Amino acid sequence: MARHFCLASAAALLYLLASMTANEAAERGGTKSVESHHPRNWRFTMPKGDAANGRVVFEKFECFDCHRIRGESFPEPTYNDGPELSQMGPLHPLEYFTESVIHPNAVVPRKLRDREGNSPMSKDHLDRITLRELIDLSSYLAGLKTPTLVKSVTGIGKVVALVPQNQEVVIDHEEIKGFMDAMTMGYKVSSSSLLKSVKPGDRVRFTIDTDRRAITKIDLLKN
Repeated sequence: MARHFCLASAAALLYLLASMTANEAAERGGTKSVESHHPRNWRFTMPKGDAANGRVVFEKFECFDCHRIRGESFPEPTYNDGPELSQMGPLHPLEYFTESVIHPNAVVPRKLRDREGNSPMSKDHLDRITLRELIDLSSYLAGLKTPTLVKSVTGIGKVVALVPQNQEVVIDHEEIKGFMDAMTMGYKVSSSSLLKSVKPGDRVRFTIDTDRRAITKIDLLKN
């Protein structure tokens, strides 16, 4: 048996397990319901990998052709299809990066979508990347951090939603130069009172504390 499963083999195994019917589960578990086989709030989690080897994997598959990473020494992107990645590490859980590698169409920034709404990212790597490489690459991407930044940055965008229970506002914003590409993003606010000053649809100027990744000020703009 080969020491490494290829990603396609791993995906097939996961599909087989996920395809088990309720009857099959009942046969194997007696009278137990399917729900009893996993916690109600179960979610997929990735093990932490070797980030240093993940960097090697990033280079092996020439991900730098589309993605710039500030602070790294990779060649400049040949194509401008993908977002800058050092800004993404602190914003997403490890599993988000795994999904981005194996299912790039799951979440696609509006400005990068093709006519069908899909990602421009090629899927050729899916037949070649091993499971170990996927784990390590995900850990490398999740561990990225932007180089030293100024204390605060200012952006302009439109309020999409307010999430008071999480003390969060979702904003569809323009590029924040040197900090983040244009995208729709949820941000924590430093005070819940900031959420009372805006509503969905408002065009705003907002200030982000770059250390806390939280909005400290929001000003209404004329539409």
